[in-house]
Amino acid sequence: ATRTMPWMVAVMAFVAALALALALAVEAAAARFGAGLAGNVTVEVPPADTPAAGEARAAAAAAALRGVPGVLSADIIPRAATARLVEPWLGAELAGGGLPLPTLIDLRVDPASPPGAARLMAALARVGPDISVDDHRQWLDRLLAWVMAVRLGAVAVLACAVVGIVLTVALATRAALAIHRDVIEILHMIGAQDGYIARQFQRQALWMGLRGGLAGAALAAGLIYFVGTWGAGLQPGLLPALALGPREWAALAAMPVGAALIAVVVARLVVLRALRRMM
Repeated sequence: ATRTMPWMVAVMAFVAALALALALAVEAAAARFGAGLAGNVTVEVPPADTPAAGEARAAAAAAALRGVPGVLSADIIPRAATARLVEPWLGAELAGGGLPLPTLIDLRVDPASPPGAARLMAALARVGPDISVDDHRQWLDRLLAWVMAVRLGAVAVLACAVVGIVLTVALATRAALAIHRDVIEILHMIGAQDGYIARQFQRQALWMGLRGGLAGAALAAGLIYFVGTWGAGLQPGLLPALALGPREWAALAAMPVGAALIAVVVARLVVLRALRRMM
């Protein structure tokens, strides 16, 4: 049991480190994405029969939006930029060809007093009732719910990993107590205190937990680094950037210390409880 304990702790620390680091990375990426969308509204003007009519309609919509209180700017996104947005899905030929694409208007609003979607739609009603306004609120709410689900999942995985470490350390400590039962009885006979005996097991559990935690955290860091490096080579926009920051690396670095502390506490409790029964 004592030989397998570091390996079991390493597996639990590996799973816990992956869950914690990826949950923190997802949360940070969602926060960056949400901050980038804060104060932005996208207005979509459907394509017209002719390019000239579409440009005139988009210009009229932008002018109507600039008169709404709380709107800081209303910029028409060029067709070439819109084509680049859909190029990863439609291909360069369709995106840059004669495919009718809507005209997008990038709207910057005052974060302190943003105009509601209803007010923007009322201003656009004179230009065209088919013009749509997307304030990203629904998407941001879904993003927040997804981040919360990821966070709860990470907490559940961490709890399972901690329970696994506790059970592993308890099993190894009980096995060591059974092996050294005669020695412990002799130590009691010559006056050794329970705290002294418990510290011997704590020292052993500390090193085994630290070794297992270091191995698991190192494996998790290597896997995350490999996945991040491989994902960075993909076409931008296909996958979200989940780069680890100082907070995530600090959490990985703290994983071995946490595993060692859990091992020490569990070993002490198991030994003291067994010694009370032996007396």
